[in-house]
Amino acid sequence: MNSQRPSIRTLSHGMLLVAAALLSPNVSMAQSVAVTHCSGECPSYASQVTANRSNVVIHHLYAAGVNGDTSLPDWVAYRLTEEAVGVASLLPRTWRPDRLVQFSALEDIVSLGEDELKLSESIAAASNPYGGGSAAAVKPENRARLAPMTSFANTPYWPDLNNFSNMVPMPAPLRLGPWLRLEQRLNGMAAAGDEVYVVAGPLYLISNLSLTPSSVDLNPAAYFKLVADESGVAAFAFPHDLEQSGDYCEYRSALGDIEQMADIQFFPGRKQQAESSVLLKKLGCQ
Repeated sequence: MNSQRPSIRTLSHGMLLVAAALLSPNVSMAQSVAVTHCSGECPSYASQVTANRSNVVIHHLYAAGVNGDTSLPDWVAYRLTEEAVGVASLLPRTWRPDRLVQFSALEDIVSLGEDELKLSESIAAASNPYGGGSAAAVKPENRARLAPMTSFANTPYWPDLNNFSNMVPMPAPLRLGPWLRLEQRLNGMAAAGDEVYVVAGPLYLISNLSLTPSSVDLNPAAYFKLVADESGVAAFAFPHDLEQSGDYCEYRSALGDIEQMADIQFFPGRKQQAESSVLLKKLGCQ
């Protein structure tokens, strides 16, 4: 698959600073950058337009591909380890702007007045009726962290998970049902010593996509979670209206199908991309 990669920037406090340099207005040079969270190269956009309007931010615990129109993530990638998993019930969960996005090229792409908020900030504000007038969509139980608190509660960097670049609107029945149970299973694998890589994000209806989306079209139609280890990949796609009692194993999908729906290549350069029966068995799906 031919793909275009967005620029990658992170800033200060001991973080890695990586940028794709523009040689001229008409010529650019892309680099292959290995990122721990992504198990190598991070996901890459298939569309040049989307790539140019997006950016990758890399935090201590996760990397995110941030949409240039909304400042919400198109994907979040992270690595699960035994040492990081912990109890998160008492950790503060107040959403905050991602300062790396504030310092990135997205500031040049998203032009807003002083009194305006990006959609990511609006979603977290109780005064904004995100989702076409549904007040329920702004409630905390209808917002999800793609990289979960419980997976990193035992690290000093857990506050990063409150960044808007880690947030998507998600119905509570899905978040508290199959989505959560899959997270718990993955945490159990990590606690048992398995090293697991995860990429998660929203999927939108093609008819709702535009270069200047509004809050009405931004309710995801589904959500994906991709799991990878040394044996291969397991992919899941969950419809937004899934009931809380749903079994995550029933929503297995093909990696290629999710890549086609998202218009993103998720594991560029990874040798083992086939569905792994070994991994599925660890996830309780065989």
